[in-house]
Amino acid sequence: MDTADTDWRDRSHFFAAAAQMMRRILVDSARARRSGKRGGPLPRINLDDAAQVGSAQDRELVALDDALNTLGRVDPRKVRMIELRFFGD
Repeated sequence: MDTADTDWRDRSHFFAAAAQMMRRILVDSARARRSGKRGGPLPRINLDDAAQVGSAQDRELVALDDALNTLGRVDPRKVRMIELRFFGD
């Protein structure tokens, strides 16, 4: 998101955009850590054990993002409210 040409309407508009960007940054980071591409030489594991790899926080953050994307198709306003509370504090 290029903010150089953004016409900020008010303070709440700025914080809404900041919360949305924070969500994207945190989720992208969690997905990158879980991808294994950046993990270097990792030990081999069985597919049955693969669900347990990665931190619980990363899994929860990715699950939250998936849930917000699903909710966004039904009620985008609720997603914005959750983003403000969870990611914008």
